[in-house]
Amino acid sequence: MQVSQERLDPCQVALTIEVESAKVTHAVDRAYREYARYVSVPGFRKGKAPLHYVRQRIPESEVRERTVELLVEPAYLEAIKEAAVEPYAQPKLELVQLDFDEKPFIFKAIVPLAPVVTLGKYTGVKAERRNYKVEDADVDAEVERLRQRAVDYPKVDRPAQTGDLLIADLSAVIDGDSDADVTPRPTMIEIGSDNIPGFDAAVLGITPGETRSFPLTYPDDYHDEDARGQKATFTVLAKEVREKQLPELTDDLAKKLTEGRTETLDALKAEIRGDMTKRLDRASENAVERDIIDKVVADSSVSFPQVLVEAEVDDDRKDLVARLAEDGRTLDDYLRSQEKTQEQLDQELVDAATKRVGSSLVLGEIARAEHLDLTDADVDAYIEFLASEQNTTSAAVRAFVETRGSMGAVRNRAQTRKVIDYLKGAAAITTTEHTIREAQAPDTDAPPVEKGKRTKKKAESK
Repeated sequence: MQVSQERLDPCQVALTIEVESAKVTHAVDRAYREYARYVSVPGFRKGKAPLHYVRQRIPESEVRERTVELLVEPAYLEAIKEAAVEPYAQPKLELVQLDFDEKPFIFKAIVPLAPVVTLGKYTGVKAERRNYKVEDADVDAEVERLRQRAVDYPKVDRPAQTGDLLIADLSAVIDGDSDADVTPRPTMIEIGSDNIPGFDAAVLGITPGETRSFPLTYPDDYHDEDARGQKATFTVLAKEVREKQLPELTDDLAKKLTEGRTETLDALKAEIRGDMTKRLDRASENAVERDIIDKVVADSSVSFPQVLVEAEVDDDRKDLVARLAEDGRTLDDYLRSQEKTQEQLDQELVDAATKRVGSSLVLGEIARAEHLDLTDADVDAYIEFLASEQNTTSAAVRAFVETRGSMGAVRNRAQTRKVIDYLKGAAAITTTEHTIREAQAPDTDAPPVEKGKRTKKKAESK
C-alpha cells in the first residue's frame, strides 16, 4: 500500500491512499461471495451456486459499494499508522479510483487533527467596567410603563378622539387590484399611535355605527413590501369608541401591579430600583467578561478542524428548529420574519460557532496552563449561581440538571466560569460611572435597558 500526505492547514491533513490491485481483487471476490449466500439461482440451493452464475444476478453498483466498505477501514487504519497521523475526529473520504480490471484502489482521506493553541497575553488585560446609577427619573419612567400596562378602556358614547381605542371593521383595497379580498376585519385602532400617515386624521370624530371610506398611500417603509408606495381605499365601520383611562399612582395600584407582592408605591419603587440595578450590574459585568475574552482570543493563535464548527452549527440549527416548533413556527416562518435568506442564516451560525469554538479552546488552554482544575466545590458554586439567577434553590437546580442528564454540560460551564473568574482577577479593570440615559444613547457599548411591553395591538392596516 502506498500513502502520500499533504498538510492542508495546521489542523487538517489529506492522505492519498493506494491499495494494491491484489487486495482489490480479493475484496471484490469476497463481496460476491457474501451476496451469493442470499441470491437464488435456478437449479441450485441458496448459497451453493457457482460464483459465475451469482455474478450475473448481482448489480455491480452494490458490489462496488461493498468492496469499498471492505477496503477503506483497514487501509485507512494502516495509512494513519504509517503516516504517524493522530486523527482528532472521523475523516472525510473521497473515492478517487475503483476499477475491477486489476487496478489499484485509490481514495483520499481528509483527516482532522487536534486543535493548536498558542496563548498570547492573558493577564493584565485592560478593560472597563461601566457602573450605571439608577436615578429617580429612571424608576419613575419604569413605574409609568407599568401604569400604562394597567390602563383601562371603558366604552364611551361620543365621537372618537386622539388617544381613544377604536373598535372597528376595517378593509383596505389597493387601487386597481380586482382580486383583492374586501371582507372587513375586526380591528383595534389606537388613534394617535403609529398608524400610516393620514389614517388618524381620517377617523377622528367618527361615531359608533358610522362608516367612512378614504384614500391613503402606504409609506415606502411599510412592513408589507408589496404594499409600499401603493394607493389604497380604506373603509372603516366604527363599532365602539373606548376612552383611554390611566389609573392614579397610589398604593392600591402598586399592590395590583405586583399581585399583592408590594403594599405601597414606595415599596414598588424600591423593588424596581433593585431589579434595574441588578440587571444593569449583570449586563455590565457580562460586557467586561466579553471584552476580556475577545482581547485574550485576539492575542492568541488558534487553529482547529472545521469539524468542530460543523458540529456546533448542527446543534445550533437543531435547537433553533426545536424552539420554533414549540411556538408552532417553522424555519421558513422564522426566515421570513427576520427578512433573511437561508444562506444568511447559515453564515451567521457559522460565524457564531467559529467564534465560540475559538474562545472555548483558548479558555481551555489557559485552564491547563494555570492548572485550573475543576473541583466539586466549583460545581456547587456554579449551581448556587444558577439558583440565584433563577430565584430558586440549589437543590431544585441540581435535581433539574440530574433529571435531564445534563450534569456534564453544567460541569463544562462551571469550568469556563472558573477560567473567566481567573482572567477577571488577573485583568487591569478600571471602573467608570454612568447614568442610564448614557446607556440609552446611540453608538455606545452600554448594556441595553429593558422596557415594559406594549399591551395593545395596532390596527392591522398599518
